[in-house]
Amino acid sequence: MKTITLLLFTFISLNTYAQKAEAIIGQWVFKDAYNKENLDKAGLEYMNAEILNKCTFIFKADGQFESHIMDEAGTGTWKLNKETKKITVTNGQGYVSEFTILKSSKNELAVKLEMGEFLLTRGTNLNQVTSTSN
Repeated sequence: MKTITLLLFTFISLNTYAQKAEAIIGQWVFKDAYNKENLDKAGLEYMNAEILNKCTFIFKADGQFESHIMDEAGTGTWKLNKETKKITVTNGQGYVSEFTILKSSKNELAVKLEMGEFLLTRGTNLNQVTSTSN
C-alpha cells in the first residue's frame, strides 16, 4: 500500500509540475528528436548539424522569451495554457506558434512543434533566464 501511495504521489507531483508556468521558466536546449527513423539521411544530417544542441529557447519569468535557432536570435512573448498543455509563443513580428507539451519534468521538456517532436533539456545560463531587460 505504501508503494502505491508513493507512486500515486509521484505521478500527481509530476503532472502538477508540468502544468505550472514556473516549471517552464529557464533555458531549454534541443537535445533529441523523436521519430528520427522517418528522416532520410540528408534530413538527419541537417538536424544534427543545425538543430540538436544548437537551438535554444529561454522562457523568462516576465513572459518574455529569447530564441536562438539556426544562427538567428529572436525575441517575443510566451504563455502557458494549463488546460491544453500548450505553450504559445509570439515573436517580435507577431508570428504565433504553439508547442504542445508531451512530457515534462524538472530538467526535460518533450514538445511537439510544427517541425516535429523534440526533447529539450534544461540549460544552465541563469543570467539570461532571470534578466527582464531586452
